[in-house]
Amino acid sequence: MWMLLHGFTGAPQSWDAVLQHANLDARPLRPELTGHGESWRERSAESFDEEVGRLAVLAATLERPRCIAGYSLGARVALGLLGAHPELVDAALLIGVHPGLEEERERIERRELDARRARALRSAGLEAFISEWEALPIFESQRELPDSVAKRQRELRRSHDAEGLAASLDVLGLGAMPYFGRNLSQSGKSITLMAGARDAKFASIAAALASRHDPVDAVVVDGAGHNLLLEAPARVATELRRAEARARMWSEQ
Repeated sequence: MWMLLHGFTGAPQSWDAVLQHANLDARPLRPELTGHGESWRERSAESFDEEVGRLAVLAATLERPRCIAGYSLGARVALGLLGAHPELVDAALLIGVHPGLEEERERIERRELDARRARALRSAGLEAFISEWEALPIFESQRELPDSVAKRQRELRRSHDAEGLAASLDVLGLGAMPYFGRNLSQSGKSITLMAGARDAKFASIAAALASRHDPVDAVVVDGAGHNLLLEAPARVATELRRAEARARMWSEQ
């Protein structure tokens, strides 16, 4: 059974297009992450580790094989869960994942950037932030998506609260995340890393991590950018089914 984690400014519905292709046997669990959704104040974590612990409680309710997938922010949180609670995860699919920053200097610089973005949300509001966020180079390939897809994505982003997204940056930003680069090989689990070929930074990260860790596979999708949930949902669905089949086979041995 799958747990699917959305990205920053995303929502559980971010996985809808993937699930239309996946035909999974069981209905996946799709929780909202800290700072996201209308009820974010009722379940807000105060640290990255606390968010991982909150999701661990949910993961423990999944039927075996327990599989977790995440996109971007969701992939980083999923990696944290894999590192802290490997017994709860039989397979993982991590899309556009960053393992965290290894050097404290880098973490300080990123915390400063995340803090500036949080201040912008609180001062200028959600609409101005979304416009700036969508203009980032990492999302350039998404400008080629059909208008209906882009509209739906913007509606999901607008459904959030500015203070909630600011809180997400405070708690779950890359600068607040521990470094999990060593946890991949230590977990002993089946792990697939996905990235779009047009997302050079994250494709490089996936390839580098896969080359250093076993049993980690890297899947790079031609013609796609950072958000594979939008740009290549059928390919993500294929990898979901493949990861689940491998986890099921291993659990039956």
